[in-house]
Amino acid sequence: MKKAVILMNMGGASHLDEIEIFMRNMFNDYRIIGAPPLIRRNLAEYITISRLEEVKENYRQLGGGSPLLAITRKVQQKLQQRIDDAIVEVIMRYTEPFARDVLSRLKEKGVEKLYLIPMYPQFSTTTTASSIEDIRAAAAMIGYHPTMVSTLQYHDFEPYLDAVEEKIVETLNGDNPATINLVFSAHGLPVRVIKRGDPYQKQVESEVERHIARLREKGVVFNQVHIAYQSKVGPLKWLTPSLERMLEEIKNRRVLIYPISFTIDNSETLFELDIEYREIAEKLGFEYYKVCRCPNDSETFVRALERLYRRMG
Repeated sequence: MKKAVILMNMGGASHLDEIEIFMRNMFNDYRIIGAPPLIRRNLAEYITISRLEEVKENYRQLGGGSPLLAITRKVQQKLQQRIDDAIVEVIMRYTEPFARDVLSRLKEKGVEKLYLIPMYPQFSTTTTASSIEDIRAAAAMIGYHPTMVSTLQYHDFEPYLDAVEEKIVETLNGDNPATINLVFSAHGLPVRVIKRGDPYQKQVESEVERHIARLREKGVVFNQVHIAYQSKVGPLKWLTPSLERMLEEIKNRRVLIYPISFTIDNSETLFELDIEYREIAEKLGFEYYKVCRCPNDSETFVRALERLYRRMG
């Protein structure tokens, strides 16, 4: 039986010309904006048009595009070197490579079983569920009916936890953690999504508890450890505390930030955390402000993905 491993992510604009389609597709996802289709399309159009130039300027500060796809391709290549019994592919939700195009190729190759692995470690209806639904819908559209096996989350999977903690220690670079506050910054969600039963917040909190205990066992003990939320959009009530509020409350003005919702660096990690919030921290008088890189294509993370695949059977 021919098999394929699919690495799923939201996608990001790799260049300025892709920003508009990325925004329009994202805000037209009913998992993101749960309004009736016509209202959702109009809202997506309004948000895209009103914020397009601002977002383009943000991407210009990243050099003109998000590195998310390029880094994911490196992960794909490294994982393929470790897996010889399946094809490794990448599918993005809102930008190329789209599900329909990738699945069409796999159908032509006679692939009969797909292993779906999200690049988001905690499950949310707005990320993992949205990507899986997109892949299932695209497969149905082209008359492709492979067996699909999904990993819904791995926030408690020890090989993945190893990859995160490796980056935290690497970013410390010998600095004394007892003098530093560690903030796990998670992508925010509207509170109403959580109230509908989305397990994302609980999984973030559970993962942080594991990291604290595991880091302590390694002798890495921070002054304090916090959870905060970033990337709020629109007027709805979102998860709190916001990262900005958390920075205001940290008394010793020394902070290390880890982007816990992501495994691959993108505009939220490289622009929001490393540029926007750095400016806020400087205004607040922070003497120490570091942002960890995501696991990206580290050997530790690639091994974790291989083990996830093997565990799926």
